[in-house]
Formats: sequence, structure tokens, C-alpha cells
Amino acid sequence: MFFSALDRLIPSTRPLLAAVLGATSTTLAAASPAPASDSAFPASAKFETENYVVQITAADPVKVGVEGTAKVTLTTKGVYHINPQYPYRFKAAAPPSGLSYPKPVLQRGDGQFEEKRAVFNLPFVASQAGKFNVGGTLHMSVCSSGNCLVEKPPLDVTVTVQ
Repeated sequence: MFFSALDRLIPSTRPLLAAVLGATSTTLAAASPAPASDSAFPASAKFETENYVVQITAADPVKVGVEGTAKVTLTTKGVYHINPQYPYRFKAAAPPSGLSYPKPVLQRGDGQFEEKRAVFNLPFVASQAGKFNVGGTLHMSVCSSGNCLVEKPPLDVTVTVQ
């Protein structure tokens, strides 16, 4: 389909455009698949934009068999605020072997919400010692008077269990 359009171009530009299109399709085909999360963002302990910052933290170390907590915090910036109508939730990622989430999905009612800040506490329990990634995806929305942003940043933090 691209090459039929090439036929209508000036003959001297055809080779250059064909090379660009060929390289682009090769690059796109060779690109790695998207991560398994619900988002285009890479998972990290902190994600920040000009309108908000989201962070996950956990006390370190945690004892085997004792419930630990990862704290997920959303703080808005500037004219943005927490969307009072949005059904916020935090969905834990599939746990690695040796780790479990007593409540893998936290709903809005499980969090604390203020005008410019929201907090979820994600409980987790490890059945063995080691290092574990604890986290998941925050389903969130922040608004200004002109628009609302709906995003799903994945978050994780490494926790040491003794």
C-alpha cells in the first residue's frame, strides 16, 4: 500500500522514501512486545509527571510470615486535584513464588482520599526469606478545571524478607 503511493512521487525521491519506510517497518517488527501491565509506563517505585507524582514504598526488612505493607501514594501538583468521582483502585501484580497478597485488589473505600492526595496500603506476606518485588497498577485520575487525566502507572518496590 505504501509502495503504490511511491509510484506517484518524483522518481528521485522514491529510493529514499522506500528506504525510510522499509527501515521503519523493520524497526517496528523488531520492537519488543509491550509489558504485561495495563500501562505504557515502565514499572518503578516512583512515577512523576508535571501534574502528579505516584510512589510506592515499603518498610525494609520484613519478617517471614509477618504481614508487611507497601504504601502507594498519589500527590497532585499545581491546579490538579484528586478526581472525586473516579473509582480508584490498586491491583496487585501476580505475586512471585513465596509472596502473597491478602487483598490483591484495593478499591477506593480501602484508601484515604483528600483533595490533593490519595493513599493505599497494600498488605503482603512472604513465606520465605529473600528479595521480592511488591507492587501492581494504580488505576487513577487527576483533574484540573479544564480536563481530567486517567492513567494506570505500574509501580513496584523491592522488599527484603528475613
